Amino acid sequence: MATNLPFSVVRDACHETGVRVILIGGQALGSRGYQRMTLDVDFMIVDTDYDRLMNAVCARGFREVVRTHVAAKLRAESGCFVDIDFLFVDAKTFEGVYGDATEEDYKEAKFLVPKVEHLIALKLHAIKQQPRSRELKDLADVVELIRANKIDVCRDAFKSMCLKFGTPELYHKIRMHGESDG
Repeated sequence: MATNLPFSVVRDACHETGVRVILIGGQALGSRGYQRMTLDVDFMIVDTDYDRLMNAVCARGFREVVRTHVAAKLRAESGCFVDIDFLFVDAKTFEGVYGDATEEDYKEAKFLVPKVEHLIALKLHAIKQQPRSRELKDLADVVELIRANKIDVCRDAFKSMCLKFGTPELYHKIRMHGESDG
């Protein structure tokens, strides 16, 4: 099976169920100017919609291997080495991100991708929740998104976002990277 299987599986499951998702994570970074390798495909979904979509995805050859109160991981039964991860959010959060997202092409499927500020906020939130396991990779993603999109890290709006979704220490690290660039 081709590695684009997760994209077509999720696309088809969304069409079947009427559930909306937003592409996030490493796959979404490319549409915002920064490419990196990743071994999964991440989607944001309204928490109450997950079971319906999960059943449709599992009917297409995937199975749920991890589920917590914030996320789930689905793995192909065979032939595909790319997992599908779902981040659960409430309807208000989803609508806020959805309203500013843009449609992008991914392996013969179209998905909404958050604006760069929302991707950064998601990365900061992940680091704040799991600093030891997430900071190294996610902070590098944040720095590269800032560089690729020429974001002024000194702007009050950017600082406020960092403090809301991250920590003062994270904002300081981001500023240090920004100052060393230029």
